[in-house]
Amino acid sequence: MNIKIKLFTIFFSVLFCQNFTPANNSILNYTQVYFSWPQIPNSSYYSIQINNENDNISLNSDKNSIIINHLKWGKNYNWKVSGYNQEGIEIYTFNDNLFTINPLPIDYPSNVNILTIDSSQYLQGINILDYESIGFSVALDKNANPIWFAEKNNFEDRIWATQFLNNGNIVGFGPGSGYEFDLSSNIIFQTPSNYDIHHHFYKPNNSSYFMLDGHIQFLPCPEECPDNLPNTIPWLGDKIIELDTNGDLIWEWSTFDYFSPDEYNPIWVENYVNQWNFGGSPHFDWTHSNSVFYDNNTNRVYLSSRNINRITAIDYFTKDILWSMGDASFMDNQFFDNDFGFSGQHSAQITENGNLILFDNGRDSDPRLSRCIEINISDDENPQLIWEYTLPDTMLTLSRGECDRLINGNTLITAGRSGNVIEINNQNDIVWHLNVRQSNNFEVPIYRTERIPNLFSNVFSFEIDNLLGNPEEYFILNSSELINLNIDNNGWAKQTYDYKLLDTNNFVLFESTVDIESYSQSEIDIILPDSLESFVLQVKSISNPSSIKHIEFTVKLLGDINDDDILNILDIIELIQIILNDQSFVIQGDINFDGGNNILDIIDLIALII
Repeated sequence: MNIKIKLFTIFFSVLFCQNFTPANNSILNYTQVYFSWPQIPNSSYYSIQINNENDNISLNSDKNSIIINHLKWGKNYNWKVSGYNQEGIEIYTFNDNLFTINPLPIDYPSNVNILTIDSSQYLQGINILDYESIGFSVALDKNANPIWFAEKNNFEDRIWATQFLNNGNIVGFGPGSGYEFDLSSNIIFQTPSNYDIHHHFYKPNNSSYFMLDGHIQFLPCPEECPDNLPNTIPWLGDKIIELDTNGDLIWEWSTFDYFSPDEYNPIWVENYVNQWNFGGSPHFDWTHSNSVFYDNNTNRVYLSSRNINRITAIDYFTKDILWSMGDASFMDNQFFDNDFGFSGQHSAQITENGNLILFDNGRDSDPRLSRCIEINISDDENPQLIWEYTLPDTMLTLSRGECDRLINGNTLITAGRSGNVIEINNQNDIVWHLNVRQSNNFEVPIYRTERIPNLFSNVFSFEIDNLLGNPEEYFILNSSELINLNIDNNGWAKQTYDYKLLDTNNFVLFESTVDIESYSQSEIDIILPDSLESFVLQVKSISNPSSIKHIEFTVKLLGDINDDDILNILDIIELIQIILNDQSFVIQGDINFDGGNNILDIIDLIALII
């Protein structure tokens, strides 16, 4: 191997470390762990062993990755992987890698309990939610065991997760800021400081973020204002803001531009007056919007304005209001005969079949009640209530709350301030019930909940079928005109992968992309240039470029037994010695590809040289 190739090998030995997940000396905030490692050629299966001072785990996998559940909080682990052939003989073992799982936060609530569970009807997966009053977000399995938490100290001491993305990251917000961050709470994106986000931060696609930003204008004090108040007061409305992934503004919409000042709820004027008289409330809380939802299928934006009991559908391109739904008492123009009776609503969103689903806090209902409602809006002129579920009185919550339609038809309901999350089936029976309380028995408010299959929407591994050698020196025989690449999407979301072949100068020789469905594999053939002897194959996820893997390999001459890059009599002599002395099988000496080294290979090698 010449000096150029040696330097190339040193450079990519650093990149080789990226192919181990978790990386050596990682510190994790989760106990459900995805493991992946480089290929060991000719392995029929892999054995992974994970150890700490108390536990030893040993599992087999037919590919170079595996998800392992129920590791322990506050433990140090070492792990190693061995490859075995079809006869169960060890081929190669990697050196140990180390990782640490942090302990749970000291303020983790002491009473997190499952009150009801029907495992046969529970939609399998984990629950991403936030302990709002404590300030951090977690993932719980169906038995309420914590398997992930966000490190809130990375986010000005509080973070509320609102969405788990297909790229493997999480979206959430803290006081005034919105974030995209990874499982280790490393911040990928943060909203610029000139925005003051509240209630919702949300990423409907890979290219932009939607958020709610409080906005103040001075307008006349409503007629309910007493004489001791100023003639003009600060009204707090809302802007819907869309930012690109660089934090630049690409779209905005303001309630002040599209709602009339005559459209207000007198209850909140009274609230403002009362607080004014006692030296509080610097503004009149006019709209108090609490959710924004962008529907990719219809290019509509849906805004929930809590204080005026209104859901508004907005045309994304024209910014015109298509309709508003809710309490007609606070509307200049009534769009529908049916106002559906919701008030103080939260988390309006569109289901997979195009219906509007929302959590009705019932602040203005008599009697007060909390419920989920689903409305068919396919006919913009005549929406119809098609489903509702009223929560038990013990789960009445006058703020927060969310209703999520799950893929099996069940509904996941976050009962806001009551500290309850339930899953109901399509007969409205409770099949799962989570209750969270502090040690003083006070409920822990939960803002939103999302059910996902596991923590790994975007993980992958790959192997090359005709790869030979071992991880210290991979190679392919020159009899192969191409490499047979298999990319495994091991995550639960469809992904697009970029794969490329590079030379020793990092020059791209070939590049393409492939779409792979969740838990599926794609087989790809890549033609090798015949003028080069060293290559790097790189695969990365398009939606998360930090998820990247490399493999370095060389091309060896078939019959080059002594690795001098020349075929001559010396190779014949060495092959004869291997056969006579019954030495280990040499791959490049198997000239006729019959799986062994014998006299027939010598004859074929002579023919190659001649």
